[in-house]
Amino acid sequence: MQRRSNEIEEEEEQEDGRRRLESVRESQLEGRSSGTVSMNGEDNVYVGVGKGDSSMEALRWAIDNLMTSSSTLLFLIHVFPETRFIPYPLGRITRERASQEQVESFMSQEREKRRTLLLKFLHACSASKEQVKVETLLVESDSVAKAVQDLITILNIKKLVLGIDKSNARKATTMKGNSVPELIMRSSAADVCEVKVICQGKEINMEQTMMESSPAKSPIVQRQKKDQPVDPFACICFISKPKTNR
Repeated sequence: MQRRSNEIEEEEEQEDGRRRLESVRESQLEGRSSGTVSMNGEDNVYVGVGKGDSSMEALRWAIDNLMTSSSTLLFLIHVFPETRFIPYPLGRITRERASQEQVESFMSQEREKRRTLLLKFLHACSASKEQVKVETLLVESDSVAKAVQDLITILNIKKLVLGIDKSNARKATTMKGNSVPELIMRSSAADVCEVKVICQGKEINMEQTMMESSPAKSPIVQRQKKDQPVDPFACICFISKPKTNR
């Protein structure tokens, strides 16, 4: 997971002047915010956001159900892929072969796209009835699930909300899906963080779904069995097969 230190700042004021949208920042992640708020804290709520509609559904659910205190902070996590290629008129070239001007032009365009995307979620927070205090975390990584898992460890995240579409939620019942919520639920990160998975505006029990689909192979069940205390006085019985006379 790579980290970036450049910043994109955008502040807009509502017509009535009551609240301002927080800055959209691409900041270096060292377990603390680029602003004045603390990223650590059990009351903080983290929501993964992206281009899919399920991200907005997850955000709205989090605002309605988890933002119960004025001291609760909301963090939007957006993971974007590493830039390895730069487009040009005849196709694309590797970043190393592109000129500095080409790289800077392309990176500027990509930052603008991310800013535009995140402003939708910031506007949703600003328009909510709750007085939501929101910050953004932008991480450059080719693996969204791995990046989020790393953040859970680095920032000691205790409450995470992720959206999932109906198609991927259905795949989770067969243990064949590879959606971000499913990958995180299979990992050890789910042991230390409460993960809420939202589909079409409603919470679904992803853990139960995965256990019911394949209880013998489910890593969740395996972790539970591993954590169970061993009884040193447990009786181990051997049943021998009866001998038959030939």
